[in-house]
Amino acid sequence: EARKLAAKFWAVREKFRFGVRAASIDECITAALTAPQKPVIISDSGDNPTAGGVGDVPLALKALLQRDVPDAILASIADAEAVEACYEAGVGALVGLSLGGKLDPNTAPALIVTGTVNFLLDTDDARERQAVIQMGGVQAIITARRRPFHYIDDFRKLGIEPSEHKIVVVKVGYLVPELKAAAKLALLALTPGAVDQALERLPYQRIERPIYPLDADMTWSPE
Repeated sequence: EARKLAAKFWAVREKFRFGVRAASIDECITAALTAPQKPVIISDSGDNPTAGGVGDVPLALKALLQRDVPDAILASIADAEAVEACYEAGVGALVGLSLGGKLDPNTAPALIVTGTVNFLLDTDDARERQAVIQMGGVQAIITARRRPFHYIDDFRKLGIEPSEHKIVVVKVGYLVPELKAAAKLALLALTPGAVDQALERLPYQRIERPIYPLDADMTWSPE
């Protein structure tokens, strides 16, 4: 029976897919910009803090800024130093920040940005501080410690209504039910990070070859 089950899995190995469209962050941004509906919610899956990601890889934000996206929200970048700089400057101030790349500098270095402080969360707990920075059409949420944004209220308490924006990038894998219901289109970005979902590009060192899917043309039969 074990051999029968293994043979069934092997026969359909090429049919396994993500539950939503999965592509690079640039391809996801292109698809979002050309989609007629909003919001398009993109999962920054490689830096998902609820799966073990550090939450401070700025590659998705870098891609949004390089593309000069006219209307996007990114939630979030964990960076206590940047948050403190925003609180010291105050709402409406123009700040220069070295953003992210501190918890996981191996995946990506810090992103040097200049933006306007749009919002500061009113809290007495420095660990819960959150700031919203506007850089062109992109607003980035910066948090004092890594955390997910799973609920619409997570955005609303920062003065952001996700449904009003074209693109919302969140550091999650599959969307939790509330975000999935809010998304007119959901996309999974195969971004680098501690929980990179692009299995073929991981730096394996101790696996026996051949192995699927790294060796797509291999042959195998259950023994």
